[in-house]
Amino acid sequence: MPIQPWNRRMLAGAAALAAASVIVSGCEPAVPEADKPGTAANPKTGISVSIYDRGSIPPGEGNWDHNRWTEWIRRNAPVPVTFVPVPRWESLQTFNALFATNAAPDLILEYDTGYRNRWYGQKLLMPLDDVIDKYSTAYKELMHQFPQLKKLGTKDDGKLYEIGRVYPLTAGHRIYIREDWLRKLNLPVPSTTEELFETAKAFAEQDPDGNGKPDTFGLNLSGNGASIVQHMFGFGEVAWRFEGGKFVHEWERLRTAVAFQKKLFDAGSVDKDFLTDKSGEKAKRDFLSGKLGIYLHQEITDKEYETFKSNAPDGKLAILVMPKSEYGQFSPAVGSPIQMVATVSASAKDPKAVMSYIDFMIKPENARTIRNGLEGVHWSKDGDGCPAPIDPERNKQEVSYTGDLGMLTSQLLFGRCGFTEAKPQQTETQRVLRDLAIQADEAYVSRSRPIPTLKPEYLPVLPHDLSVAVKNIDQPIKDIWAKAVVGGAGYTADQAYRDAKDLWNRAGGAKIDDFYAEWYETNRSKAFVLDDLYRFGEDAVKLYGNK
Repeated sequence: MPIQPWNRRMLAGAAALAAASVIVSGCEPAVPEADKPGTAANPKTGISVSIYDRGSIPPGEGNWDHNRWTEWIRRNAPVPVTFVPVPRWESLQTFNALFATNAAPDLILEYDTGYRNRWYGQKLLMPLDDVIDKYSTAYKELMHQFPQLKKLGTKDDGKLYEIGRVYPLTAGHRIYIREDWLRKLNLPVPSTTEELFETAKAFAEQDPDGNGKPDTFGLNLSGNGASIVQHMFGFGEVAWRFEGGKFVHEWERLRTAVAFQKKLFDAGSVDKDFLTDKSGEKAKRDFLSGKLGIYLHQEITDKEYETFKSNAPDGKLAILVMPKSEYGQFSPAVGSPIQMVATVSASAKDPKAVMSYIDFMIKPENARTIRNGLEGVHWSKDGDGCPAPIDPERNKQEVSYTGDLGMLTSQLLFGRCGFTEAKPQQTETQRVLRDLAIQADEAYVSRSRPIPTLKPEYLPVLPHDLSVAVKNIDQPIKDIWAKAVVGGAGYTADQAYRDAKDLWNRAGGAKIDDFYAEWYETNRSKAFVLDDLYRFGEDAVKLYGNK
């Protein structure tokens, strides 16, 4: 089999590094073969591991199951590994087909909580309590440091089924505001939802870009926009929230949020065609072209920022603390600092080998290689001891596609290098984006301005019949609320509120509400609640912020 171009370069680089290490450490005793990475005195049977197939991979880098980094893993992992590509946006169908033919990978890497819950309900997953206790070292220690991993990985039968990762608690969604437009129009930074409405209206009507055309928008409702507006009014990522010691279905706050969106729409402050922009790509184009004053989104990339600056050279962005509403002051969605990402198939023949692979992949030195490449080849240490790219263009080609391969990476284990402050600052773009990221964390990771309710992955598994009911009714209810936003005087938020509640009740929604209410009543001492989330973030800083 001919050596791939990427393999030639990697082997050459490895040989050079090996030669250098001999020169530096030639007097050190030889390492016994059995103690070297990737070797074992008693080789185990191989395991299979899923890997997302996202389509294109840089030319010359191979494919999703055979590239420079899958080969690095095969050379260094303690067990032989076969990678099973799974189309990213068809993962449920693909995994279901593999389960149906008894061909599911031993280790299943899947971001979607709902999918994993389905497989648990179908008894397709292996309980991992004994496996971790008997065979794990690295993950067992991580669970000891962060017991929330066990709490979130445990299902309603009291057994642990999921492997997770830990990250610093950081901002997820963000509100960017054109600071230069505020100055030009002599407007204050909006601090309430009413002030936000007036600011958005001014951005749409007062020609802030100075081209004499009515071609600017106040803010976006597509993409993450609607969700962020709903958070302003205390309606979070799920429809249930804590109130008076109970977990209740929230309707009033959503009605108020929809009425606010309708007000923006009727005032002409948002794109009239936002409903057709489901992915938010049109809103992104508006922002990048310098036509959007308040961008409700998430982290933007270097390339996106540079495009924005090329179209709006004088444009200056700031992070807007979420405006206060009549329900209080909140923050938009934060990242999941504890995220379950892996399960083991019930048919896995060698759970010890699977656990050995998991431990290998979460060790910081291995996770760093998958994320950043080889030290001395792709990165060197900066002044803080954190990885800094040697040649960013080379890394785009050779390292940029490894995110899913490193799904088991616990970024906290990188110490201070895993926190926002350690983001690279080699270019002006990187410096600006790092500053915006720090602003976002300060604005949105706050007990005094909390997210309104739990994140979806922290809710219990619904029984199959209730899960089907939620799936069937979710989009029709969203359509009702969307109709209210664009329906003018003929269809109000109040009418949508009545229609949505009626549809919910007719579809058996009361059973779902009762399930969640009973779950919290029974498990309030064990449930992962907002206090756990913020305590975890604080503990993470104490344990790893200065390492």
